Amino acid sequence: MKNTRQYNVLGFMSLYYGKEYLRESLLSIKDHVDTMVIAYTANPSHGYASRIKCPDTEEEMYNIALEVFGDRLIWDRGENYHNESHHRNVKYKYTPGYSLCLTIDADEVFKEDEIKGALDYAFNSPERYFGIDGYKNFWRSFNWICTDGFRPIRIENLKNNNDSQNINCPLTIYHFSTCQKEEMMRFKYKVFGHASELKPDWLNNTYYRWTPENNFGDLHCVSINLWNAVPFDKYSLPEYLQVHPNFDKEIV
Repeated sequence: MKNTRQYNVLGFMSLYYGKEYLRESLLSIKDHVDTMVIAYTANPSHGYASRIKCPDTEEEMYNIALEVFGDRLIWDRGENYHNESHHRNVKYKYTPGYSLCLTIDADEVFKEDEIKGALDYAFNSPERYFGIDGYKNFWRSFNWICTDGFRPIRIENLKNNNDSQNINCPLTIYHFSTCQKEEMMRFKYKVFGHASELKPDWLNNTYYRWTPENNFGDLHCVSINLWNAVPFDKYSLPEYLQVHPNFDKEIV
């Protein structure tokens, strides 16, 4: 990939599981980063362990990443991280020489035609950390989404030596955390960072009880009175998501 930008970009992903949307996630940023670092661990890194074996293997995910990025991929294999921040901070081993760091999770797909605008916005701003305004959280299928005011940090301006944040960086992010196969849903909600805060038996009482015909609200796994599912035009998604195995499913 030839870099025609005035800045260079390090792509970063911390990874333990996430095969289901990994290819689409990486494809969405492929043309916007110069190098892609994936910090893989075979053990949970968000503070919770599980006796259930992770459904996704390192070999499966490595092969997907290698197929997308080829020789621009750095696969950093770590063992044990104390917490999520410890795992995500692996990126600083590789940031010297880069202007921006673009972080993406394995269940996120960035809207490609908006990425350059978001990177330009961050590069030309005085803050260091940029929260994203534009998450669309898919609920049970590609036909329904939930929205909220959360603004996870996904871009870092490495040239700005301060701790300031800007949480208004515009970028549409398709988030598939609550649109995954049951095997993964029952695994990941035991090991993700808010496992101890889950509403009682949320998967059975809320997630699997909801249907398009029984469209009740207050769906968020932790927060109260947050997330109501509204229809989404899935045909507006990029072509590689329209051929995803879950695209035509009424319920995933």
